[in-house]
Amino acid sequence: MKKIILSILGLIIAASTSFGQDIKLGIKAGANFSQLKSDEQWLDSDNNTGYIIGAWGRVGAGVIHFQPEVYFTSKNTTVKGQAPGGAAEDLMTGDLKFSNIDIPLLIGTNFPLGPIKGRIQAGPLFSFVIDKNASYSASASETFKNALEDYKNNFAAVVGGLGLDIGKFTIDARYEYGLGNITKYEGEKQTLNIWTVSLGFNLL
Repeated sequence: MKKIILSILGLIIAASTSFGQDIKLGIKAGANFSQLKSDEQWLDSDNNTGYIIGAWGRVGAGVIHFQPEVYFTSKNTTVKGQAPGGAAEDLMTGDLKFSNIDIPLLIGTNFPLGPIKGRIQAGPLFSFVIDKNASYSASASETFKNALEDYKNNFAAVVGGLGLDIGKFTIDARYEYGLGNITKYEGEKQTLNIWTVSLGFNLL
C-alpha cells in the first residue's frame, strides 16, 4: 500500500510538469450499486447500495487533466445461485459484502456547459480488500459456499464517467467494470460491476 501511495505522488509530480501547475485537492462521498457477474451463469445478483468516502486530487486545468483518488468503499450485493441441474432445493441466496480501499487513476478532459464545467474521465482502478463477509442459508452445500466465499484480496477494474464542477462542488456518475476473476474458486469466473454517484468539495 505504501508503494502505491508513493507511486501516486510520483504521478502527481510528473503530471504537474506535463499539464501545468494547477493542482486541486478535495473530499468526496457518495453511494454505489454493485452487481456480481458469473461467466457460468449459475448465479445472479441484485444491486445493493453501498457507500464511498475519501479524497481526490486533480492536476491540470487545460484540455487534459490527471485525477488520482483514494477512498474507502463498502460494496454490497445479494447473490442468488442456482446449482447445475436446476433442482429447486439447491436454490440459495446470500449477502456478500466487501470493504475496500479503492484507488482510481483517471485521465480526463473538461468542456464548458454555460456557467459550469463538464468532465469526461476514465482510467484504471485498483481495489484492496480490508474486510469481506458472505452469509448464505444453511441449505447451501459446502461446495457452493466455497465458490461464493473464497474471494481474492485485490481487484482491478476500468472506470469511466461524467462529472460536473459547480463552483467548489463536484458531482460524478461513473461505471466500474471489473477485470479478471475476483474468486479463487477454479472453474468459475466472477466479476464485480458497479455504478457510483458522488458529491465532492474542492478544498483549494
